[in-house]
Amino acid sequence: MNFEVPSEAHLHWNENEYNEGKKSVMKTIIILSIVTVIEVGAAMVYDKIYPTGGGPKLWLNLFMAVMSVVKVVYIMGIFMHVNHETGWFKRTILLPFLFLIWAIIAFAVEGGSWHAMRDLLNVF
Repeated sequence: MNFEVPSEAHLHWNENEYNEGKKSVMKTIIILSIVTVIEVGAAMVYDKIYPTGGGPKLWLNLFMAVMSVVKVVYIMGIFMHVNHETGWFKRTILLPFLFLIWAIIAFAVEGGSWHAMRDLLNVF
């Protein structure tokens, strides 16, 4: 596959548009790679400092969650072409995503509360 020549599906692009698109995709791939390497490095450093666990894992989890959101933004923006949409359409994508994040946090807190209450009452 030759990446120097536009594919047949994109022949309606002129040379400048094609080069801009290629540059944007390469920039995104590099950013995603750097973020992934930072995530793996943080996990390895945490594992090296706390080999048996028990450290402040909340901060590592929070860091991983934030980095994952950064990757999602770049993937949706470039590869799913959301950057080229109107502001209101972007909001219609963002609001369900925020609701999903809220639901994950709410279920995790509720699960922790339920677990603590179960241990306190010693019922199960």
